[in-house]
Amino acid sequence: MIKIKEIREMIEKSQNPLVFFDDDADGLCSFLLLEKKYKKIKGIILKNSPVLDDSYIIKVRQYSPDLIIVLDKPMISEDFIDKVHVPLIWIDHHSPENFKGGVNYFNPRLRDDKDNRPVTYWCYKITGENLWIAMIGIIGDWHLSLYNVFKKKFKDLVPSKPIKNPPEVMFDTEFGKLIKILSFILKGRTNEVYIYIDYLLKIKDPREILSKKTEAGKKIYGRYEEINKIYEVLLKKAINENDHSKFLVFTYSHKKYSFTGEMSNELLYRYPDKVILIAREQGDDFKGSIRSADFALPLILSKALEGLDGQGGGHEHACGFHIKKQDFIKFKNRIEKQIK
Repeated sequence: MIKIKEIREMIEKSQNPLVFFDDDADGLCSFLLLEKKYKKIKGIILKNSPVLDDSYIIKVRQYSPDLIIVLDKPMISEDFIDKVHVPLIWIDHHSPENFKGGVNYFNPRLRDDKDNRPVTYWCYKITGENLWIAMIGIIGDWHLSLYNVFKKKFKDLVPSKPIKNPPEVMFDTEFGKLIKILSFILKGRTNEVYIYIDYLLKIKDPREILSKKTEAGKKIYGRYEEINKIYEVLLKKAINENDHSKFLVFTYSHKKYSFTGEMSNELLYRYPDKVILIAREQGDDFKGSIRSADFALPLILSKALEGLDGQGGGHEHACGFHIKKQDFIKFKNRIEKQIK
C-alpha cells in the first residue's frame, strides 16, 4: 500500500494531475482539499455509478494528465486501468475486495478492516490545510475524526458540550448546515455542479457561506435554499408516512434531484431504532439508500438482491442500491423479512 508521504510527493512532482471524485460530501471535500492546496488539479465528478470505467478514458485523453487520482470510489474497472498510461493513485476507504492491483492503492482497511476513516481525512493528512472542509467531508461520512481539534478553532459553529455521534453535529449545529449545503450543490446537471464547485474554491472561511458575507457565499447559499425547499416537502411526506413498524420505507419520483442519501441519514437520526429505506423512481428503476444503526446492511442487501435485476453495497450501516422497478417489492419484502 502506498503511503501518504509518497502520495504527497507524487502530486508535488506532477504538472497536470487529473482527479476523479465521488459525488458526495466525502468525495467533493477530498477534491477541494487537494485543489486548494495545489491549484493545478483538474477535477471530474463521478455521478450515478460506483465504478470508474473505461467510458471516462475520453476525459483522460482530453486533459492528457501526467498523474490520475481517484477519490472515494469503491471500484475501478480493469479496462480503465489498462487504458491509462500514466501513474494512478486510488485513495479509498470502502472494502478493499475490489482492488486487483495495477495502481498505487491507499486504503486504511488493508491494515485494519475496522479503520474506515473517510477519504477526506486522508486528503487532509496530505495537505494539512482547510480543516473546516475536511470536517464537512468527515462528518458528512458519519465520522468524528479530528472533531476535537476542529472544535477548538471553530467554537461558534459547534457546541462546547461533548458530541456522541456525527448526526448530532449534522442535524443539531450551525456547522451541520454546511454539510447539507455541500450535499445540495452536488444536485442537478453536472455543468451546474461545476459552477458551484468554482464558487466553493473561492471560499476561505465557512462563515462566508453561512452569513452570506461574500458574493461566492451568497451564490452557494442561494442554491442551497432553492433545493432545500424541495427536500423539505419530500421529508415531510416521508415523516407523515411513518408508522410504528421497524421498517420505514418511502419512495418518490422527481425529475431532477435525488435526496435518498440525505433523507435516509436524517430519518435515521430521528428514528434510530428503525431501518430506513428511501428510493427514487427513475424510469424503469428504483435507486436508493438504506440505513440502520443496528444491522450490518451489506449482507442483508446481498441476500435481498439474489436473483434480482439490481446491485448495491456500501458501508456497514449505510448502503446504496438500484434495482429494476418490477423487482422492487420483492426486494423490499426480503429486507423486511430479514430484519424481523
